[in-house]
Amino acid sequence: MAHKVRRAEVAECRQCSTYCDRVIRPSTCVAAGCPALYHYDDELTGRRYMGCLHKVFSVEIDVELFEQAERTRLGFGAVKLAGPPLRRCQFAVEQAFPARPDGQCVNIRFFDLPDAAPDAVRAFDLRDRL
Repeated sequence: MAHKVRRAEVAECRQCSTYCDRVIRPSTCVAAGCPALYHYDDELTGRRYMGCLHKVFSVEIDVELFEQAERTRLGFGAVKLAGPPLRRCQFAVEQAFPARPDGQCVNIRFFDLPDAAPDAVRAFDLRDRL
């Protein structure tokens, strides 16, 4: 049986009681015409599936169900990131609980593009070196 490694450092922050997850809406990938979005037809079922070549999200989505959901008021919704987003990825951060009572985030950089992303724009930080 294959073992899937969790990439918690990319997709989630659990440093305080406000649990945050990075998510992406596959509809933004479709609308942007992302070149990393692929699709294939399953020969056994005749269904078409789509996914991300870079595994920014790891699920493969049934295209027909996706299109049905997109025609509703709520749309398909978001999926949790599985890998570092690329610069063109329109990810968001969802909080599982309301903000901290003191209003201070202990991991402010979590809302930025991760430094681990293949084409990340690294922040200029003098603490690294002069």
